[in-house]
Amino acid sequence: MRALLILNDAAGSLNGEHGAASAAEVVDAFAAAGLPVGLRTGPPAELAARFQAAVQERPEMIFVGGGDGTISSAAGYLVDTPIALGVLPLGTLNHFARDLGIPAAWRDAIPALVDGRTRDVDVGEINGRVFINNCSLGSYPEAVRRRAALRRAHGAGKWAAMFLASITVFRRLRRLRVRIESPSAHLTLRTPFVFIGNNAYSGHVLGPNLRPQLDAGQLWIYTTRAHRRLALLRLAWQSLVRQIDAADALDALPIREAVITTDGPREPPLAMDGELVESARILRCRIRPGALRVRVPAIPATA
Repeated sequence: MRALLILNDAAGSLNGEHGAASAAEVVDAFAAAGLPVGLRTGPPAELAARFQAAVQERPEMIFVGGGDGTISSAAGYLVDTPIALGVLPLGTLNHFARDLGIPAAWRDAIPALVDGRTRDVDVGEINGRVFINNCSLGSYPEAVRRRAALRRAHGAGKWAAMFLASITVFRRLRRLRVRIESPSAHLTLRTPFVFIGNNAYSGHVLGPNLRPQLDAGQLWIYTTRAHRRLALLRLAWQSLVRQIDAADALDALPIREAVITTDGPREPPLAMDGELVESARILRCRIRPGALRVRVPAIPATA
């Protein structure tokens, strides 16, 4: 089996975060598991070129080490190809890896993936751009935008900056005016957020995974009509202690395709797989069933 390994130089685990690793250690771990890999590394700005070149080499598998943003970028090049994507959990949260049942520690993940199997999973698409986890408008991307500004201005750590940014967004909470049109529903509402999930978010925030299924062939749009801060705090609390989609004030809509239109003085920020991307007033969403081939453990991790 011919396999390539692409590492994001800025990935958390390659920069001293939990489960710290070096590129050489990762390559050695693959060799120890019985699968030599060709290494490609680069900073975030050069990864797109690395992915494009790797696909042109036509390996059977491309392993990618980084956070969800890096994995999402790789997926955009691998959809509708026979090349399997192997996800190494080298980022901060690693949501996609968790939902695929990949062990959280990269040293455990490598032999589990080498000895694993391939399967096809769904991806979402908005205005032609692929996402693997979710896309959101409103309060979350606004917090991400403010977090980035705090880090640039003060050099704050990622978690501290996000905490401060979230407090600011909550204190100045704004609601979006949104129209959602799909073959099965036409909605007009004001909401502090619109969250679009690639398949249903039915797990617990503090559990081993957030999505029990990645091949059901549906996007799920989550919104809330709650606008008072106390009601939103209650919604946040319930999402921690219950299954996410069981929170009282959360509205959920399963769709295969939809058009989401926002009104207001400016385009709201848009986050896709945790990264800010170019926004637009009209978002054309669709699910792409089974479009991405991934490598998963033969026996998924459960914790």
